[in-house]
Amino acid sequence: MTNLLEARDIWFSYDGRNYIIKGISMTIGSGRMYMIFGRSGVGKTTLLKLFKGILKPVRGEIRYKERTIINNAQVRRDSYSAIGYIPQGFGVINNLTVLDNVIVGALSRVSTLSSLIGRFPEHEVKKAEEILRMLKIHDLCYTKVSRISGGQRQRVAIARALMQNPEIILADEFISQLDPVTSLEVLNDFKRLAEQRKIGVVITTHDIQLAPSYADEVLVMRGGEIVFRAVHGMIDERDLVSAMR
Repeated sequence: MTNLLEARDIWFSYDGRNYIIKGISMTIGSGRMYMIFGRSGVGKTTLLKLFKGILKPVRGEIRYKERTIINNAQVRRDSYSAIGYIPQGFGVINNLTVLDNVIVGALSRVSTLSSLIGRFPEHEVKKAEEILRMLKIHDLCYTKVSRISGGQRQRVAIARALMQNPEIILADEFISQLDPVTSLEVLNDFKRLAEQRKIGVVITTHDIQLAPSYADEVLVMRGGEIVFRAVHGMIDERDLVSAMR
């Protein structure tokens, strides 16, 4: 395992007085899946936004491959594409086709003119099609996202994140709206990506029963802090429930 992203004692407040994140430190390694649990409002979404660089910490720093990329003074955009982010609701565009949604992930590599007129290089289109084929939704390429199921939308969101060539994917409440069978299918996709592509995957979720089977490491947040950690083989659902109370 290679350490990819490291948070060092990060603190965050929206108003300068009430801290949403309080002194969190953690490391994200290649090829591993992390699940972050906690009740609504404990700071899970805020933590992912800090990792992505959407927010800057009040103090502390985030390092990518031993180099500081995010602190209270800077967000280094040259490392931005290495971190894929899938927000709650997936962030897909309903009136675009599946293929067009995925190609959006390549915007950082193509010219502004190409993106404005919707004409992307052929190799980028082929890459998008390959990813969709890998996720078994290639047959939906020219279907509008508004016409596909929730599980298929999530695979579109995964495919778009993969178009960034990320080493880390952050997924916020990614399976909370899915039925149990589809949740397992999507988690299997993530597990395979982590293992085969050596991507570090971080998922915030409430579904603690899935942790023993899928997580390499679990963390529980309460009051803006990490109050519990466990690694694969040592994960007990009862401990997770107790830590969340």
